[in-house]
Amino acid sequence: MSNRLVPNRNVIFNIARTYEALAEYPDAFRYYVQALDLEPNASRRPAIEEALARIRPNVAVINVTTDPPGATVYINRRDLGGRGNTPRLLGFQPGKHKIIVDLEGYEPAEVDNVEAKTGEQTNVAIKLKRIVGTVRVVGETAGTTVRVNDASGPPACTAPCDLTLPPGRHRLYLAQEGFQPSEQDVNVAAASTVVARYRLSPLTGSLVVNADERDALVEVDGKPMGFTPAVLNVQSGQRRVRVSLRGFRPVEQTANVVASQQTRIDISLRQLEEVEAASRTAEAVEDAPSSVTIISGQELRAMGYPTVAEALRGVRGLYTTYDGSYTWGGIRGVSIPGDYSNRVLVLLNGHPINDTWDGLAFLDQSARTDLEDVERIEVVRGPGSLLYGTGAFVGVINIVTRSRPTSVGASVGVGASQYGFIRGRGSVQLPFGRDSGMWLSVAGGHGQGRDYFLPIPLDPDTSDEESPADKWKNGDPNARGADHFNVGTLQGRLWYKSLSAQMWLNQRKKSIPTGASQTIVGDDRTFYRDTRGFFEATFAPRISQTFSSTTRVGADIQLYDDTLWLESNGARTVYDVEKYQDTFLLADQRFEITPIRQLKITVGAEGQLHLLGRMRIEETECSAGTCTSGPLILPVNGDPNDEDLFYEHPYQLLAGYGLVDITPSDRIRISAGARLDYYNYSEDGLSFNSGISPRLALIVKPYEGGNLKIIGGQAFRAPPIYELFLEIGDLRPGYDPAAKETVLPERVTSGEVEFTHRLSSTLSVLGAAYVNYMTNVIQQTGSFTADEPGRYNNIDEPTLVLGAEAELRREWRQGWMASASYSFSRARTLRKENDPRPETLPNSPEHMVSVKGAVPLLGKALTLATRLTVESSRLDKTLSRTDPAVIWDVVLSGQADVAGLRYNVGVYNVADWEYEGPISPQFTATRIAQPGRTFLLSANLNF
Repeated sequence: MSNRLVPNRNVIFNIARTYEALAEYPDAFRYYVQALDLEPNASRRPAIEEALARIRPNVAVINVTTDPPGATVYINRRDLGGRGNTPRLLGFQPGKHKIIVDLEGYEPAEVDNVEAKTGEQTNVAIKLKRIVGTVRVVGETAGTTVRVNDASGPPACTAPCDLTLPPGRHRLYLAQEGFQPSEQDVNVAAASTVVARYRLSPLTGSLVVNADERDALVEVDGKPMGFTPAVLNVQSGQRRVRVSLRGFRPVEQTANVVASQQTRIDISLRQLEEVEAASRTAEAVEDAPSSVTIISGQELRAMGYPTVAEALRGVRGLYTTYDGSYTWGGIRGVSIPGDYSNRVLVLLNGHPINDTWDGLAFLDQSARTDLEDVERIEVVRGPGSLLYGTGAFVGVINIVTRSRPTSVGASVGVGASQYGFIRGRGSVQLPFGRDSGMWLSVAGGHGQGRDYFLPIPLDPDTSDEESPADKWKNGDPNARGADHFNVGTLQGRLWYKSLSAQMWLNQRKKSIPTGASQTIVGDDRTFYRDTRGFFEATFAPRISQTFSSTTRVGADIQLYDDTLWLESNGARTVYDVEKYQDTFLLADQRFEITPIRQLKITVGAEGQLHLLGRMRIEETECSAGTCTSGPLILPVNGDPNDEDLFYEHPYQLLAGYGLVDITPSDRIRISAGARLDYYNYSEDGLSFNSGISPRLALIVKPYEGGNLKIIGGQAFRAPPIYELFLEIGDLRPGYDPAAKETVLPERVTSGEVEFTHRLSSTLSVLGAAYVNYMTNVIQQTGSFTADEPGRYNNIDEPTLVLGAEAELRREWRQGWMASASYSFSRARTLRKENDPRPETLPNSPEHMVSVKGAVPLLGKALTLATRLTVESSRLDKTLSRTDPAVIWDVVLSGQADVAGLRYNVGVYNVADWEYEGPISPQFTATRIAQPGRTFLLSANLNF
């Protein structure tokens, strides 16, 4: 009664002693525990502890603990009152009891059937479940720090997030760099979720972004914000700024934007020149293990080049020759008349398009109607057999068309150039999604051609009584109105993520007025028709960071036919019809392994299965109203009366190659590799391999802005079917062409040193020196007549080419461009002493100079572009030299963004410089006039 009126620890101790004296030990234990909890005097606590120990053998003890502590403990029923707060020792009579605990903010808990035994302690530990609600914090800006009830307390979470809080009212404090802080109250209910939405007001400043090229895209933290020059209102804080423009390297820079202040950054863009043909993967030109020049899309549009050959003229070390049938390309002094440019490999997006019959490299309208679909042209000098096999002897030219457009569009265009050539075109592009789409284009044209005067020698068999026209070996040397041609091109691409496909088909039918192959000069019934096409599918997944695969499969079709009028007069008519057909399948599998960042290993295998490889030449002779026909090419024991008989040479090609790239540092790259090709002409019993074609390159950047390339390697050219088996002019029935002298593959060993010094972000100077040592060079001999059969054989002596090049270039900036280059090349066959044959390689100019430039006159609306090329004389087959050539081209171009119109007006060979080019032994003439002054006009509408 006293303790109830005035609680006192001494009274509680006395109550415990009283219960002990009454032998009511559970109650005594209870009050002794309370007395011990309330006793602050350490000197008196041992007496209480001694009392507890004394009576403990007579009591069943239950020790109740909770997590968290502080819960009120009830025994059996709540109405009996609480027994204190946990942790709590309780004394009981032996038996089973119910333990009940309560703590504010937590769900009540009970433990039944707790058995208490006299003299023993039973431990009861209870985990309490908190009564809470959920606050879901969401807003417009991620990364916001959330604090609860205390603005200076530790962060509770980073939004968007979920907070678990006890029921009741709470205050949220929200803060993020670059934004005004904010507060928000929330009412939390038990076992429910409340959403707290917030919106922070950004702190902003002005960001001025300027670049040395207009209309570059500016992205801030990954979001497009405008185009240079740009003044942007952006959030304060550290901002990541990215400036990008097609054709230039993107530049990223960090800007610290201060609220209510202006921050300025100036960016210098550097032209992005990437090449794929050097290593079969996209890489920067300075990192490519070859000497590379890129003819950019800007130059193609500014100059309005009508053909690939025109675009190549003026590239250092390159020159072209037009023989009235095809345009041949030479690289570094090598373009022997009659080789059909077969020492240069031409690719379309990495797919070879050279003819498989004679290796012909298509560079004019025989390759495509126009260049409107072309994004750039890659010129890779030096041996390329490591990656491409035969034909990549002195260089590789890769025509790269448009990639993967991201918007729906269409275009139409018309143009006129080069002696009455008129063309039209149309294209469409359809992205299906972010990673899929297609584009397709079709173009066609007709050319009137030009008139020729050919220096054809008189026929020694004519008499003085015959007319002047009969005295010419191939008719009147004046060819008028017989140079017309038609051309059409169909091309397209389709892609879905890592899978892509491309298709190309081109046909040109051209009349030949120049007396080629002993035809009648000026007879437009003589024509060549080339049809070339392919379909290729490529699957190039990136399997992991260290492993990727490229699978390429394709099918090519090559058709050629001609009609050659050899003689036509009142008494006798003779003409030949030639047909060549080849259909082949190809497959290429390549793997790239990058075990560490400094090492990349490329291995691959390629196979080609040529199903046809066949030719038929039929001659028709009409005399006195009677015509007879018969084949001129027959296999051994072939039936001349079999009209369907073709001279067939199907064959197979297998190749394997490997390449290792080592980059021990950002300043050094070592690239080494080799390839082996095997040819099997199964039906002819002939097979051979190319031998190993190695390449080694060292690329060193000794200082910022300096780039040194040291390159060495070998390449080969396997003789195509035309050179390997045929002796034109000696193709009589029963003759076995395989019995002719075996033509061996050509080989070249090349070495080069190239150094580039960058004077500024736009200006660079380059110097290069090279040597090419060629063996088994194949040459065309004879006039391809019955009297003097045309043959191909190897030159016994090696050929040595020494050369040097220099170039000063100012890259494209805001419509401005300038370059000047000089190329020296001396190609000599190493003849023995007193050998009367010429040492100098035919059709090989020693000196070439080129100057190019572009100047914006009215911004994008009008640009003046010009090109001046100078070439020294060349040796023809009579050992006489042609005159030097000085060709000046001027083009005005522009575009109107609103109407989507792009246009060109220009003049090629402004001075109408008259010059000639050497031509092959198939012509009676020794040289032919090259194009004089021609006019250019084109217009394209883009929708």
